[in-house]
Amino acid sequence: MRLTEQIITGGTGLLDHPFRTFLTMLGIIFGVGAVIAMVSIGAGAEKEALEELKKFGDSSIRISSVEIQGERLSEALKKQARGLRMADVNSILSTCPFIDMAVPEKIDEYSFYSFNNKPLAKIIGVGEGFLPASRFEIDRGRFFSAFEQETAAQVAVLGAGIAAEVFGEVEAVGQVIQIERIRLKIIGVMKQQGSGSGKLAIKRRDHDRDVYIPIKTSLQRLEKWPVEDKDLYHEINSIWVEIKEGYDLLAARDRIAAILKRRHAEIDDFEIQVPLEILQQSQKTQNLFNLVMALIAGISLLVGGIGIMNIMLASVNERTREIGVRRALGASKRDIVIQFLVEATLISILGGLIGIFAGIGTSWLIALYTGWTTAVPLSSVLIAFFVSISVGIVFGSFPAAKASALDPVKALRYE
Repeated sequence: MRLTEQIITGGTGLLDHPFRTFLTMLGIIFGVGAVIAMVSIGAGAEKEALEELKKFGDSSIRISSVEIQGERLSEALKKQARGLRMADVNSILSTCPFIDMAVPEKIDEYSFYSFNNKPLAKIIGVGEGFLPASRFEIDRGRFFSAFEQETAAQVAVLGAGIAAEVFGEVEAVGQVIQIERIRLKIIGVMKQQGSGSGKLAIKRRDHDRDVYIPIKTSLQRLEKWPVEDKDLYHEINSIWVEIKEGYDLLAARDRIAAILKRRHAEIDDFEIQVPLEILQQSQKTQNLFNLVMALIAGISLLVGGIGIMNIMLASVNERTREIGVRRALGASKRDIVIQFLVEATLISILGGLIGIFAGIGTSWLIALYTGWTTAVPLSSVLIAFFVSISVGIVFGSFPAAKASALDPVKALRYE
């Protein structure tokens, strides 16, 4: 019998019992759907983490201030530690030849006045080199010049969100805002950045609501010193450090940490994060998660394969006389094996196809209702599909072999 006829015969046999066929497929459907859904979550998380890394850069180090209180603050003040300061920036630049740039960042929160609006925004004082260090881009206008940085010029660059909120359709560049008693001219508007997902475990904020000013403007015109005030322990909030190409990031981190520890009198009032290292740790965790999920999904496929084998064995018992008649009419053992293998494979193929759509649909629903990023790699779809076919062939082999081994005479007499 030709393969086409075998497929038609097998398909007809399955259609004779549609409900039983569907129940047999369920294990395959759940297994394939689970594989695709779980892989899509893992692939989405990896994609988001890689996008996050692009924002930080694969050669960057972030030094952040750490709030200290109570006895730790008293001890720090006794040792004359003063948190992160501009002097730290100058120190690591002068002592670390592997540093390409070190950009200070100071964050304050103020309401500012403009166009009869009084929105609350983060006022970010940034040093020279902020744009290349942050990977942010200007949409309209320009960023601060070196001269404006040095002279503490009263200029500002708005985030896309706060610019749209305050000025609407009116062009923001050229307008004036007032923070406290300081009037600042807007010279640029940033491209929309988004708040970030935090997949790299680095604190992010809604950058589109930031107002950027030169760091000296922030320190000299807005800041109320002295440092004895516990709220002003840190002069700046963070330092973005770019490492020159070819230098080891982790070795650079350790060198910078040693310098800052010494300058801060061994007070742990800062932390250093390497986005690339965090990404690698995140990927290890994600790979372990993917492996566990794949094993769980694999169990579903195994259960589906056992279901196929049980149903096919039951089918062999039901169709013993049919097998005897076919053998009596000249069908070979090979024909019987192929017939049952075709039926098992058809169940796997149909279950795999339904499972693919179920997995993609589940992935889409997860993204819709949880806000997670999901991505369905073509490789995961193909692997899940071919594994489902393999399950059908493997678990259909035993019932097929049992059917072909039946004695034709005994099969014809079977009641």
